[in-house]
Amino acid sequence: MIVRETEHHFVLVRQHDHGNFAGQAAERFQDKFYMMERVGPSPGMPEVTKEAIVLGVTEHDRAWIRPDETPVWDDKLHAPYSFNEYPLLPKLTFYRMGIDELEEKHPYAALLNTLYYSVFEDIRTSDREECVAFVQHEEERQQRIRSKYTGVQEETLLLHRQVLQTCDGMSLYVCLNAPGTPKEEEHEWFKDGIPGSEPFGGGGLLQLSWQDEQTIKADPSPFGGKITATLREKVVPKDRIREVGIAQAYEETEWSEREITFV
Repeated sequence: MIVRETEHHFVLVRQHDHGNFAGQAAERFQDKFYMMERVGPSPGMPEVTKEAIVLGVTEHDRAWIRPDETPVWDDKLHAPYSFNEYPLLPKLTFYRMGIDELEEKHPYAALLNTLYYSVFEDIRTSDREECVAFVQHEEERQQRIRSKYTGVQEETLLLHRQVLQTCDGMSLYVCLNAPGTPKEEEHEWFKDGIPGSEPFGGGGLLQLSWQDEQTIKADPSPFGGKITATLREKVVPKDRIREVGIAQAYEETEWSEREITFV
């Protein structure tokens, strides 16, 4: 769950809904950023297309579908558990399940995901047995899938992974910053730009900034023009959480949708 706190509410976005928003952005990236002309044939494997890459972006957090069905309360922070604070070991199990499921849909989409997950610092730098095993398992998966997509140049594969990372970052920017947040008050992750977005940032990182409560300026824009994407979320009252607990308060709260326009 992605959690943003206000004075009287917790704004909760399921990870898979955040992924859907990221996928909407990826679908509208300019075709030149996909470098599809550098993708050669891979006999016997599903074709690498822009749609396959967008699938990888859209489904990159499908691991969270099950745990996000019901939010869990974090007694230490007095807030719902966010994806960042969620206990690491069950998170690893969900990650592996999500990539397994995505590989059944399209191996190349799964390859982008496993390459992305494997560079998460809390996993990559850990010496915990479970983390080491996860990294080893995913490296073996990467080698297996890559051996079947030899027609894709390494530079192109890296770029496709960066499309995923950038769209993930753009969606997180929308989720973690309240609409209309001034630049100096943005979440610390984005003060220097969107991490991993160098290929789309004109020599630096892609910069986002709220223009009003519905509009974000992307500088430079990776899109062909103005686009609008929709984010699904729940705004759960703190008073109701205190009365009935997080699970029931979340269940009672109606879904709302925000339309965000990038210019």
